[in-house]
Amino acid sequence: MNIYLVRHGETDWNSRLLFQGQTDIPLNKKGLSQAKRIGREFCGKKIDAVISSDLMRAVQTAEQIKAVSGYKGKIQEDKLFRERHYGQLEGKKYESGLRDEDYGVENDVSFFKRIKKGFTSVIKRNKPGANIIIVCHGGVVRGMIALVLELQNYKRLRMYNASIS
Repeated sequence: MNIYLVRHGETDWNSRLLFQGQTDIPLNKKGLSQAKRIGREFCGKKIDAVISSDLMRAVQTAEQIKAVSGYKGKIQEDKLFRERHYGQLEGKKYESGLRDEDYGVENDVSFFKRIKKGFTSVIKRNKPGANIIIVCHGGVVRGMIALVLELQNYKRLRMYNASIS
């Protein structure tokens, strides 16, 4: 089985370095262009399923992948692939040294449990040899890579907008 982890295209909040979390922000013009470019990467490849976080920026990216690549199936939306909930930090600038628990941020245990449940479900419901695209968020991509590779410090990984892992 091949699972392609795609981070959504750019939003205005990405360009302004603001926490998005589960706030539903659309792609900007650059993000739509990036999503089309990702779709071209999948042209001519057999795609068995496209699964997306239900947040707008991920769904818009998945829709562009579908339109450009020629994928004929339905995009499956799944809340388990949402970005970490950043509580009161959503909409605020990234700052180092903030203590997550002071702002209602979804903790690592809850976050990893949620994305592991989604990832395991994808593996169980698809055939060996299937090509699956999961369109989600930077934290989710980092988290899934850390789970698979058993990494301790997943926050050191960097996933850029419109990247494919």
